[in-house]
Amino acid sequence: MAGFFIQLKINMQNWGVKISGYGAYLPGKAVSNEELKALYHLDFDAEKHAAITGIKYRHFGEASLTTSMMAAEAAKEALLCANVAAKDLGRIILGTQTADYTNTAASCRVQNLIGANCPVGDTTASCSSFMYALDNALRLVATGCNKVMLIGADMKSRNVRKSDKIFLPIFSDGAGAILLEKTDTSGGFLGIKLWADGSGFEDIIVPAGGSAMPASIDTINNDLHGTLINMEGKKMANFTASIMANLASQLCDELSIRINDIDLFVPHQSNYYIMKKTANILGIPIHKMEVSIDRVGNCISGTIPITLHQSYSRGRMKKGSIVLITAAGAGYTGGAAIYRCL
Repeated sequence: MAGFFIQLKINMQNWGVKISGYGAYLPGKAVSNEELKALYHLDFDAEKHAAITGIKYRHFGEASLTTSMMAAEAAKEALLCANVAAKDLGRIILGTQTADYTNTAASCRVQNLIGANCPVGDTTASCSSFMYALDNALRLVATGCNKVMLIGADMKSRNVRKSDKIFLPIFSDGAGAILLEKTDTSGGFLGIKLWADGSGFEDIIVPAGGSAMPASIDTINNDLHGTLINMEGKKMANFTASIMANLASQLCDELSIRINDIDLFVPHQSNYYIMKKTANILGIPIHKMEVSIDRVGNCISGTIPITLHQSYSRGRMKKGSIVLITAAGAGYTGGAAIYRCL
């Protein structure tokens, strides 16, 4: 494989970067597999789908809702959780692949919606967008920009054909957010590692809508604004699991952390088959893996912060616990991070 590892690992133990607030937002009511079949007249086995992907429910945003609106709601909850005012934020970073418009950062609208006045920025790396945004946010806090709002949000249902019985039951809409702040105590984020291999950038792709193929009557008529996969499904799933496991394993080795020391495993909620295979490769017991995909589906950039919010709400982010986070996405991209709860 022609990929390369971007050596962006940093030891945060002495610098001190912690999560001080968690937030999440899921639009509308939960849609079950059977409801989805009836709504779009899809021919797929709902029970088999749930068994393989782990997905039983998902959320879809109404036509008037945008990625920035969902992101803002998640950010508001994270601010409330941390007891921090929006005006005190030093930066807003949004990981997304479905910004509201092609010419402006969706994080600009988030800033306006929550009443902040700080600089902002969007980061796009498919399902790894949140991890790439996390790397950016960690370095900002570690080098003096305190109180960084980090958000992952996507309206992926807008880029799926309503007749697609493979992707429509998997992809969903949602947003999650964490507030990062400085801390004088040891712990917090211990390290992060990113990866990319651009040789596979066309393996999973939305062909139209960008500069390569601008939207036109032809692209609409030929249904080119939906997600396409150009690799056999199981091969893609196994490849994705290997990326996440390799990144996580390498980061653990670099930080001298044993797999047995991991208390909580938070993988990108792509589908349960991939998540379970990743855990098995690493040797992490399934009971240590946090699972949200059953109730929210695959929200792309939103899956990790939504799952972290769930872990926090369930009391699993206990002081001293070591949390392993990993993701992989189209492009190809990937990332892993380790956090010691404070």
